[in-house]
Amino acid sequence: MAINLKSRYPTRANPALRILPRSTLLTLLLVATTFNLVCKAPPKGVFRGRQPLIRIGIVEGEHEVRLRVFKNTRLVQLRRGSAKQTLPAGQWKVEVTASRPAQMEYRVALGTWKDRQSAEQFLASLREKGVQAEIKKHDLPGNHSIRQMHTAVYQVLLSKKFTSEERAKEFRNSIRKKTAADLVSVPVRAAGGRLRFTQIGGTKVLELDHPVRLNTDRAEIADIEVGHGFHWSGSEQRTYGGSLEFWIDKTEDITVVNELPLEKYLLGVVPSEMPAGFPFEALKAQAVAARGAAIAKMGFHQPGVPFDLCDDVHCQVYSGLNRHSTETTAAVERTRGMFVLYRDEVIDPYYSAVCGGHTEHNENVWASKPQPYLRGTLDRTGKKLSTSLEKESNAKRWIDSHPDVNDNVREHGGPKSVEYSTKYFRWQVEYAREDLETIIHDKTGEHFGQLLDLRPVQRGVSGRLIELEVVGTEKRFFVSKELAIRQALSKTALYSACFYILKQGRGNELPERILFRGAGWGHGVGMCQVGAAMMAHKGQKFDQILTHYYHRVNLKKLYN
Repeated sequence: MAINLKSRYPTRANPALRILPRSTLLTLLLVATTFNLVCKAPPKGVFRGRQPLIRIGIVEGEHEVRLRVFKNTRLVQLRRGSAKQTLPAGQWKVEVTASRPAQMEYRVALGTWKDRQSAEQFLASLREKGVQAEIKKHDLPGNHSIRQMHTAVYQVLLSKKFTSEERAKEFRNSIRKKTAADLVSVPVRAAGGRLRFTQIGGTKVLELDHPVRLNTDRAEIADIEVGHGFHWSGSEQRTYGGSLEFWIDKTEDITVVNELPLEKYLLGVVPSEMPAGFPFEALKAQAVAARGAAIAKMGFHQPGVPFDLCDDVHCQVYSGLNRHSTETTAAVERTRGMFVLYRDEVIDPYYSAVCGGHTEHNENVWASKPQPYLRGTLDRTGKKLSTSLEKESNAKRWIDSHPDVNDNVREHGGPKSVEYSTKYFRWQVEYAREDLETIIHDKTGEHFGQLLDLRPVQRGVSGRLIELEVVGTEKRFFVSKELAIRQALSKTALYSACFYILKQGRGNELPERILFRGAGWGHGVGMCQVGAAMMAHKGQKFDQILTHYYHRVNLKKLYN
């Protein structure tokens, strides 16, 4: 096919080209086009895509939500897909009206997986034991734009169904000694109804069918619950960017979802999970870990809800626009699109505040299979302990010592921002026996009489308790897993499960007081945040910090 070079590529703009033969012009054009394509191609290792959108559940189970918008805002009824009302700037009360309750069934879940193959393997193992179960797929509601993301989770449920939550709980409790089991509610028919927006101090009232989306650059919501179940629990007013969605949940209350791009989400996570005054390389490590955690945890909070992640400790803490800082924003921007990968899969890079000198295996904390990248290790580069902390006597000596490890701030000194951690590195809590009896009963529901003893049964590699026996005058029972043990022995939760027990009393009588001497704050799996700060303070870079805490991994940029 002939090409009319004169008409398509006129030489008038560059007279020098007139003297070149047509074949040479064609060659130059081909080279220029190829060079242009190469220059525009993404760097090797970067996936052709864009950052995902993340959906965060910021309010759950509230009868009423107090809202403030700063400019006139459009409300969209999502199921009709069109803008119906304008919400004038100001303060508003949101409540449910004309609701229709959800129809629920209650099931016992034995586990949730990101891939169907793993769920099917587990299901096959159950069926070999004669257990009747099935797989329920939950598609994730967000935008999944990188290859390494999962788009659904697969939950294995026992086939037995209950219409009563109380009967389902009784059944779950009866089998908990045999297997890890959680109670889940599955909507047979979703709740319906309308949402009423009432202007506070004004006369305007709007009513729309749920769910409703509010598109705004900035909005405030009052009384957001924070730190549920932990010693810092409370509530605060928070400001959010991105869109806000209002849903009627299964209890006919309100759920609010904040949808925004992943990188903007991280701007509200990093300063909530790590003090902005930490060394910059530690903040960068936290940004990469939080980015991976967001992707890895999607859909695991409670499959079937209209969001990917919650905004609290269960997923990771997200405080909207409240805690943005120059340092943490820069840390997110400098690591944009970067993840920790193991065998080309985004890992779930768990982290906790103060490991107490030794991190823990993931399977010792949660009912999950061992992960090669989440191995417990001494928090000191290139060193290993010569004794096992799984042994009771060694664990006691370890807790009573102040070892030369990264998160021992008192031993090494460090920036002022980490000084708060000294009270968590080694700690002590004391109870009168009667008070502890009340706490244990309230937390476990067990009627055990008077407390005779607390006996460690099994410890993990960091010395954290995996199983604890409670001995009473009427009954003895076991508490398993790290967080359950911490919660059973405190009105909120003990700092960590790495502790030993001292009883004070007279002779063989009932103890009068019980002391817990412990080490660390948090579950201890993965990155130790204070340890990371100290590594950065000593000159370590963020990639060195990450590969110290996560084993056999590499860092990769998945989008620009």
